[in-house]
Amino acid sequence: MGGRSTKGVTVVEALAAGALAGLAVAGLAGSAALATRSLGLARDTSIALALATAQLETLRGGARAEGSDTIVAANGTHFTRRWHVTGGRGEPVGLSVEVAWGERSLDLATEALP
Repeated sequence: MGGRSTKGVTVVEALAAGALAGLAVAGLAGSAALATRSLGLARDTSIALALATAQLETLRGGARAEGSDTIVAANGTHFTRRWHVTGGRGEPVGLSVEVAWGERSLDLATEALP
């Protein structure tokens, strides 16, 4: 058999394998960071939706004054909630709630009978 020996790994092959492994680890780290940010956004959006829904239900129940408040979630995120009432006097009453946190916000609106 004439040819080169396959007993050892050359330095070039070892460096290439190390570089590929490094790229794979860096890709996984980037994906993990993106997943963490996405889960945080989903959590905060879910909290904001629950806060807006709860306030809309309170407004439907009869306490229809405009107002605002601030809620701090368990994770330390500050949510500012503002609600507005429009219309009435024999027409359906417009109810809207805005919840803002950081640079994001969520708006919900509905109507209720006077």
